[in-house]
Amino acid sequence: MEIGWDSRKGLNRKLSAWKNWDDPCPGDFSFGIEVEHDRYADAYAHKGTTTYYRSGPWNGIVVSGGQDITPNQLFDRHFFYIGNSLNYRYTLKNNSVITIIVVNQTKSKCEQLVWMEGDLSWWSYVYAPRDDCDKYGLCGANGNCVIGENTACQCLEGFKPKSQSKWELRDWSDGCIRKNPLNCQDGDKDDFGKLDGIKMPDTRNAWFNDSMNLKECRVKCLNDCSCVAYSNRDVSGEGKGCRIWYGDLMDIRQISEGGQELYIRIPPLEVGRDGKVKSLVRLL
Repeated sequence: MEIGWDSRKGLNRKLSAWKNWDDPCPGDFSFGIEVEHDRYADAYAHKGTTTYYRSGPWNGIVVSGGQDITPNQLFDRHFFYIGNSLNYRYTLKNNSVITIIVVNQTKSKCEQLVWMEGDLSWWSYVYAPRDDCDKYGLCGANGNCVIGENTACQCLEGFKPKSQSKWELRDWSDGCIRKNPLNCQDGDKDDFGKLDGIKMPDTRNAWFNDSMNLKECRVKCLNDCSCVAYSNRDVSGEGKGCRIWYGDLMDIRQISEGGQELYIRIPPLEVGRDGKVKSLVRLL
């Protein structure tokens, strides 16, 4: 199976749900790849014009927010550029396996099913969204979603709820704002704190470079007052490439297994001695 863009032909391959179980006309729930800056891509599910789910960008191994991060016996995943084409492809390792990917209008889910011959039934191998933290932008701007906490949404270190009253009512849609301004224009430069094991923020406000290393990426971000965070673009091997973000950081979540490191721009006093973000703000 393959989804993606062919910019030369203006062709966008995506999956669209049926309107309902007995009407094959396209519904308003779809899953596909959106491309920014010609080559930067993220996969999204939409309900009508509203973004409902985001997979996270490809990191050289898997999508950064994916749940199927370990090697498996069913299929390989590939994300590649060929000429004017940008595609995400599943390739079966064993052609005797019967598997389909379904975009379900009723459940509002994208699901990969595998046929179990012994049971004569479909087995749900992987699906998304899988929990509340997979819902796009649940915690608003500059928030981090953590399943298993008393409250799912937390402000990133150095940020506070934009609306304390809404936050206490578990309405996190307004997100978080900085407690203190950055010092980019001053002689006392900003620093970066490291947040581990997360799905990368929405890349629609991101820039990338494949040839830079992480140290060069840090310097570029530090010297650009508009840059708010950076990371490796590709985490395979020792890591390579540079990805930087501008504006608010949207749709971050903690990943129980895997995830990436994100370096967030914050005033120096908010970084611990080990260079890590001291903590996440937990408001109950």
